Amino acid sequence: MLNTEAQVRLLIDEIAPQLGMHGGSIELVDISTEHVVRLRFQGACVGCVAADMTLEYGIKELLMLKVPEIEDVIAVNTEPVSHAVPKLKKNVRA
Repeated sequence: MLNTEAQVRLLIDEIAPQLGMHGGSIELVDISTEHVVRLRFQGACVGCVAADMTLEYGIKELLMLKVPEIEDVIAVNTEPVSHAVPKLKKNVRA
């Protein structure tokens, strides 16, 4: 049986083509002793408003499903979408 890191790397290799279709990619930074996977977005994924959704509902969900010992998956170079997307202001007429 593969160790945790090897399993995560194989899954990242499976995910990579989908991210690559949009000009992006991810790399494994490390896995902590608390079983938290740290990833780095690259290419078009950096600064993309969909990166947080991709992480939470795609990558994290897959990794935690396939590798049960993983406790969390985080990206080291994203900010929450609420900060990445400018807030719309009401159009006020005088």
